[in-house]
Amino acid sequence: MAKAIVEHGLRLPIHRMMMEGTTNKGRFEKPMSSTGSWRWTSDGEIRGTIGYAIHQTASNHATLDLSYTVAGQVMNYAIQLVAEPCRFGGWRWFAFCPHTGRKACKLYLPNGGKRFLSRKAYSLAYRSQCDAAGFDRTCNQRNRILARKLKGDDPQLPLNPQWMRLKTYELWLEVLDGLESEINTALVRRFKLPLHLMPG
Repeated sequence: MAKAIVEHGLRLPIHRMMMEGTTNKGRFEKPMSSTGSWRWTSDGEIRGTIGYAIHQTASNHATLDLSYTVAGQVMNYAIQLVAEPCRFGGWRWFAFCPHTGRKACKLYLPNGGKRFLSRKAYSLAYRSQCDAAGFDRTCNQRNRILARKLKGDDPQLPLNPQWMRLKTYELWLEVLDGLESEINTALVRRFKLPLHLMPG
């Protein structure tokens, strides 16, 4: 049986959500709570939306409550988050996958799925692993950055090389996030994926 493709579904970038969805930009000044929505767009058109609430109860622990409707079913559940120190300073947020219990920096909802889980929980494959005809220019660029700059091969958990400054590392993470967004947009446009998620 063919595996579902990572780029065909929706993804939640946990660290970015914490940085954009909290008034203290993910820093640990004091416990806080905030609510908001996260959306995916393609060519200026909204393809999916979810509602969320963040409850940060400690300096490095938080809960992410998700609320949305998929295939006519209302989904409401909580995901535990943890922040860990980066090698050269700063912190990065991770989620504990509700299915495997393992840490992940992104959670995914493929077509046909109900909950946002880790890539391993859904046994998702990257398009590069399934497309024998080759990979588009954006995917190749992402893979080159992972291999040459960050010395890794997993876009879900790019490592920080020992010699790289934190600021440089964070810049490369932003570039990778941008490239993944371009990949998702291109695939949604190409395959006209029916992503209809609305707030629950």
